[in-house]
Amino acid sequence: MYNDHFEALSVQVLELISLPKLSPTTIKLTEELWQRINTDFPVMLSEVITFTSEDAAGVVYRLVLIFFRLDMIFSALRKYENGEMSSTIICTGEDLNTLMQIVQTYLDHSLLKVNNLPKQNEPMQFQSGDGKRRFFEALPQEFTLKEATEIGIKFKLSARTVNDVLKSATGVSLTRIKAGHYQRI
Repeated sequence: MYNDHFEALSVQVLELISLPKLSPTTIKLTEELWQRINTDFPVMLSEVITFTSEDAAGVVYRLVLIFFRLDMIFSALRKYENGEMSSTIICTGEDLNTLMQIVQTYLDHSLLKVNNLPKQNEPMQFQSGDGKRRFFEALPQEFTLKEATEIGIKFKLSARTVNDVLKSATGVSLTRIKAGHYQRI
């Protein structure tokens, strides 16, 4: 019984693998989807640099590649399921939403790993890695550097780290009103 089921599935997988050779396909995205990608990934990159570290930026670059590879897989599966033989498939908004959820999950897991890599000669201690983000979310709409430093202490952030977070977020998530005064965007 199971042998018959898996044999039928193996035939489907073989057909699926053979389809791109029989019917080469170009995958396209609408202008609206390109705009969303060109907005979402730079924001993601900026947040990773601001709230994790510049060293973790490579995670986002890899996720862009993963996104496009998954898009090709989704499109190939849809082409096979629908029995299409067209040479062009357009990525749907539903695919984009699903892919972005997958990418966000990959990002969360990757950052968890980055935040928990042991430092040389230090014992490994698990950290959620969201202290900078929680600090940033705790900031009021308008605040001074002194107030931010006081809030940072509650999240076990040094004055230098607070300053680095504010500097990275300025122009992206913050506006500097005047020296030492900030406003969240």
